[in-house]
Amino acid sequence: MIKFFRKIRQKLLSENKFSKYLIYAIGEIILVVVGILIALQFNTWQIEKKDRKIEKTLLKNIKRDLESDIQEFRHVKEFKISQNKSGLRLLEYIIDTSKPLEDTLQFINDFQLIVYFIVPSSNRTSFDIATSTGYLNNITNDSLTKDLSNYFNNIGLEQHVTETKRFINAYNENNLINNYNMFSKNVVALDEHLSIYDNDKRPILQPQDIRDDISLENYLNQLSIRLKIGIKGLESEEKWANELIRKIDIQLNLKK
Repeated sequence: MIKFFRKIRQKLLSENKFSKYLIYAIGEIILVVVGILIALQFNTWQIEKKDRKIEKTLLKNIKRDLESDIQEFRHVKEFKISQNKSGLRLLEYIIDTSKPLEDTLQFINDFQLIVYFIVPSSNRTSFDIATSTGYLNNITNDSLTKDLSNYFNNIGLEQHVTETKRFINAYNENNLINNYNMFSKNVVALDEHLSIYDNDKRPILQPQDIRDDISLENYLNQLSIRLKIGIKGLESEEKWANELIRKIDIQLNLKK
């Protein structure tokens, strides 16, 4: 091809057809430029195709993490609801001094449940990898990128959980374990019966043992407030995660 064009140039020059040679030279330059532009455009298209593939994979991974978050929020929410019910049942025995013991096993294990806590874990692996590698910039929807950053960098729920954990630990260590026998043959710990107490003949915890404990009454009331705040926070986080999933689905559909 190069020899062919060279022969044409030499022929035009040898025949002193300078004007035609000039037109030809310009045409050749234009042809080269067009070729370069086509090559650049193809390269750009290849890069764009690769970026969109990365974006699609990233969004799918983040969506999967958000779905996992939602399951975690629901699990922790169920625990907090159960824990709050336990605390309220104990409060009834404290406030109503005539209330008879309805279920010994439940009473004992309610007492156990008020000192436990679950820390919800956020599944942010895909987001963190995307941030550290710079792949987060491959998301073409700037609004979605901002929303995802706000979600994964939000520490409101984490702060509340940390404060509640500190509150529960402090009361347990400073009051409950010093004033009450927390374990007996009726206690189920980690879904297992404590067989070591099978021959324990000591009296088990009764409602009358806690009825004059103002400290415990105040703790149960404060715990209930904190649990309700935590439940609302989990519901808010779940709603937020669902909204992000909806936006991700819209973005993925645009890339089909």
